[in-house]
Amino acid sequence: MSEYPVLEFDWKALPHIADNIWQAQMAGWERVLTYRGPLPNPESRGIRGQTMAYDVGNQGYTIPKFAELNARDEYPFACTVEGAATDGRRKPWVGHVPPYENFVQGGMIAAFIKKHGISATGRNRKFGVRVVNHPRGPVLP
Repeated sequence: MSEYPVLEFDWKALPHIADNIWQAQMAGWERVLTYRGPLPNPESRGIRGQTMAYDVGNQGYTIPKFAELNARDEYPFACTVEGAATDGRRKPWVGHVPPYENFVQGGMIAAFIKKHGISATGRNRKFGVRVVNHPRGPVLP
């Protein structure tokens, strides 16, 4: 992962976001992501709709929101190729986080993309994601 810039999430600063990413990576989701760029609103809504929907048998459901953890956070991020597909073929890991942490995470991703000159086209599209200071240790290989 060292050949790419690495976006770090510190469990001490954003415990719910960091834990969500840690859990997803421990379950096998990618640690190196490919930026696909910000999504236009209609496409973004379509991806979010697919991400939060699932079927059991012939019954459709939506991942619910909960009181204080009412923001749903997906990993890999929606702005990456590895994130959800609009047709539902690929669904990311979804966890519940406080809205404040979700807001901070969005700003972190945007600032990181800008700082490292990551673009949706060209050679500089990939970046790593790492969780630090997680109480259960680093993500295992």
